Amino acid sequence: MPKKTLPYINREIAWLSFNERVLQEAADITTPLIERIKFLGIYSNNRDEFYRVRVATVKRMTKLGKRAIPLIGEEPTTLLNTILKRVIEQQKKFEVIYQNILKELEKKQHPHY
Repeated sequence: MPKKTLPYINREIAWLSFNERVLQEAADITTPLIERIKFLGIYSNNRDEFYRVRVATVKRMTKLGKRAIPLIGEEPTTLLNTILKRVIEQQKKFEVIYQNILKELEKKQHPHY
């Protein structure tokens, strides 16, 4: 019987998926507003650290070109493009969530609106 291989999930993409879940917590209207704001802060801090550490490492790996594939599972430039697309999508969600929270805070400050 042939050995079954599991699909490879790049660690940077998996990390972005984790941060997406943090963003989902911020979007959850059943979560108190102050906690939702905290989740937005956690998401932002995570994203900043991700760029400082992980994206910087992938950028350095672009010098290796195809020789980096065994290390990260794909060409570094391809991975950087995937990361950029995912982060842009997440930032759009972040902005929508942030604007919704601001509206909810305004309603709580001025309940007659």
